[in-house]
Amino acid sequence: MENIIINMNGEIFTNQDAKISVLDRGFLYGDSVYEVIRTYNGIPFLLDDHLKRLWHSASKIGLHIDLTPEQITQEINKTLAELEDENAYIRVVITRGEGPITLDPTTSEKNNVVVIVKPLPENPKQWYEKGVSVIIANVLRVDRLAVDPNIKSGNYLNNIMAVREAKNQGAFDAIMLNNEGYVTEGSTHNIWMIKNNTVFTPPLKAGILEGITRKAVLLLASQNKIAVEQRNITPDELINADEAFLTATTKEIVPITEIDNSYVKDGRPGHLTRKLMVIYKNYIKQLTSF
Repeated sequence: MENIIINMNGEIFTNQDAKISVLDRGFLYGDSVYEVIRTYNGIPFLLDDHLKRLWHSASKIGLHIDLTPEQITQEINKTLAELEDENAYIRVVITRGEGPITLDPTTSEKNNVVVIVKPLPENPKQWYEKGVSVIIANVLRVDRLAVDPNIKSGNYLNNIMAVREAKNQGAFDAIMLNNEGYVTEGSTHNIWMIKNNTVFTPPLKAGILEGITRKAVLLLASQNKIAVEQRNITPDELINADEAFLTATTKEIVPITEIDNSYVKDGRPGHLTRKLMVIYKNYIKQLTSF
C-alpha cells in the first residue's frame, strides 16, 4: 500500500486512520481551497508562491484561514519529517469546516486543515522524450464570471468530466475551451504553443488558473530572450502549432505531440520546448541546491 502521511489539524495519522466528518463542508459542497506542492531534495519548491495563492483562493470565497502561513509551513515540515522521502507530493487542504447541512457558509466557524504527503516517483521518461497525446474536450471550462478560475477550490467536477472524456478516448489528458471557443487550460495544467519561435499561452482573462509553473516559465523565457506572448489561442492554432507543451507543479514541462489524433508538426518534442525544459531544470537546481 502507498505510504501516505496525513496531518489533520496538527495531528499525524496514516491514511488508514485519518478521518473527517461527513458534515465537513469540503466533503458536502467542495467548500474548500487547496494547493499542491512538491519537494526536490526534501525542499518544498516555490512554497511561498503556493501559500500566497492559497490565501488568495481563500479570500475569494470569504474563507478565513485560522492558521498563519508560518504555521502552515511548520505543519508541512512536520508531516514531511514523518515521510522521510526527499521527493514528495504535498497537498494542503483548508475546508470551511463542519456545520449543519445548508449552503449558508456562515454556519461553520472552524477550519479543518489537512496536509497530505506521499512519495513522488519520477514521471515516465516517455512523457518528456516522446510527448503526450491530448484531446480538446467537449466539456467547457466554467465561465470566469460564474466561478473565478483563480480560486483553487475542492470543487473539481468540471475538470473530472474533461479527464473522463480524455480517458474514454485513450488520451493522456484534456484541454478545455471557454464559452468563446478559445483554449483555456488542461485539467490540472496550463497550456502553451510555439509558432515561428514565439511562445504563446492563454491570458488569465481567458478563464485560467495562474499556475505557479506558468509564472516561472514566463519569467524564464523573458530572461533567456525567448519571445513570449499571452493571448487568446484557437483550437486550430494549437493543432497547427510548431510545438506545444503543458506545465504543472508535479509534471514540470511536458511536450504535447498529438492533439485530437493529429500530430503537432512532426509528432516529436520540438527544439524550443526542449530548450525550455533544460532552462526550467536548471532553475530547479538553482533554487534547491544549498
